[in-house]
Amino acid sequence: MRDGLLLAVDVGTLSARAGLFDAAGALIATASAGFDLLRPAPGHAAYRMDALWAAVAAAVRGALARQEGAAARVSAMAFDATSSLALSHTGAPPLEGGVDVLCWADHRGEAEAEMITATGDRLLHSMGGTLSPEMHLPKLLWLKRHDPAAWARVTGARDLCDALAWRATGEDRHSLCGLACKWAFLPAEGEQAWRRDLLDRLGIADLLDRGALARPPLPVGALHGRLAPEAAAAFGLPPGVPVAVGLIDAEAGTLGALDGGFEPAMNNTAVLIGGTSTCIMAFAPEERRIPGVWGPFRDAVFPGLWLHEAGQSLTGAALDAVLASHPAGPRRAGAAEHAAAVAEIARRLEEEGPAFAAGRHVVPDWLGNRSPLGEGRARALLTGLGEERGERDFLEAYYATARGIALQARQILDHLDAHGYAIRRVALSGGHARNPLLVALYRDALGRELVLPRSAEPVLLGTAMTAAVAAGWHPDLLSAVSAMAPGAVAQPAHPAWARAHDLAHGIYLGLFEARNAAMRASAALAASARE
Repeated sequence: MRDGLLLAVDVGTLSARAGLFDAAGALIATASAGFDLLRPAPGHAAYRMDALWAAVAAAVRGALARQEGAAARVSAMAFDATSSLALSHTGAPPLEGGVDVLCWADHRGEAEAEMITATGDRLLHSMGGTLSPEMHLPKLLWLKRHDPAAWARVTGARDLCDALAWRATGEDRHSLCGLACKWAFLPAEGEQAWRRDLLDRLGIADLLDRGALARPPLPVGALHGRLAPEAAAAFGLPPGVPVAVGLIDAEAGTLGALDGGFEPAMNNTAVLIGGTSTCIMAFAPEERRIPGVWGPFRDAVFPGLWLHEAGQSLTGAALDAVLASHPAGPRRAGAAEHAAAVAEIARRLEEEGPAFAAGRHVVPDWLGNRSPLGEGRARALLTGLGEERGERDFLEAYYATARGIALQARQILDHLDAHGYAIRRVALSGGHARNPLLVALYRDALGRELVLPRSAEPVLLGTAMTAAVAAGWHPDLLSAVSAMAPGAVAQPAHPAWARAHDLAHGIYLGLFEARNAAMRASAALAASARE
């Protein structure tokens, strides 16, 4: 029934959000609930699945409570989530501290990622040439190598959106989106999609004997199952609600930011989803192998189209860190603190123009470089630091970090253009769209037209689109996008800033190459110490 509602659930890095949408894609109600990201050791980042599920249930109940009679009107629901790795198990949870979900940002598998890259397996052709420690395979290999007893207790491994749908329905199935983008799985190879030779070479061939990984995956928007009684009671919904095959949060944000007729302009369009990290998404009708860019992933979102996913590992989180750690900052990173810093920076930019923070520059790779380098061990480079610790130093640090994020996004877009794209339009989705400083920097520094989707929650909207397909309201995702796309508002660039950002980008590129040279020399230094 088209007068029903669609329930979308997004599980991000630090919170779960739920949104109710009507058939036209209008947001009716939303609510959120937080959970803890656990960091038991350097490079480790993990969750407890029960805590994630409790937050999901609280968010869903909160959204339903905001619209009288909503529970009875929900026609279908869907989950999106960060591409975190959920492990089912017997006995105690397999990871330290009682955790059973490895966050996407967990980098414990850096050495394992390098080991897999060294195999030269053809999987790497769909990973930009190197395997990131953010992928699932290095994390699983780390567990097998470091704690075989814990590995033996693992009964299944799932992308988080699939684990949530499994818990909601009792049906153990996998989304083609997750398998294509994060696993040793190549959809274009049909029945030989799993890289079984690679799994065998790494000593984890038994992975496919656990859970439902060996079963054929389902496309985004297909029916995963129906809401089971226990989950229905936790959510405050009637049992039997259709649950769609879900997707990764960046892919959901891409759906929610696209125009209804994006296909003719596909080669000229990218979506930038900025939150804790940043993903830059683009589609092509044919296979293009681009170094330092994840993909191309065929059928990961739209059947027959190839998805490229470039990105930056820490962006919003880097700005959070400036607020929380600088001696002159507020020492916490809430929305009010960001707003206050941005307002004061805007005032100073109005007074000083490009002279503000002109000597401070950042190569923003605090947790590796996803694109265009594809190097998980890369780290940030900051210049212009002194002994100052006052308010101006804090504001310059925040601004230089934000500018570095925007300039690296420009570098990534240029890299995509050098390998077959001709991107002229960037749709901004996610939390960065709520930060006026980042919006201004993307508008003026990317060298492309910036547009803001009219939806306040494009990630949730994209997930609602997948629910609409499972509800039978649309025959496929492209039809759902066409019917529910929110439209967008163009952000004209400020011409006075063009030269300043061109100069800053040149400085950034020089520092990027200098950092890379220093990284190579440092690796040689470390190797000499082992000789």
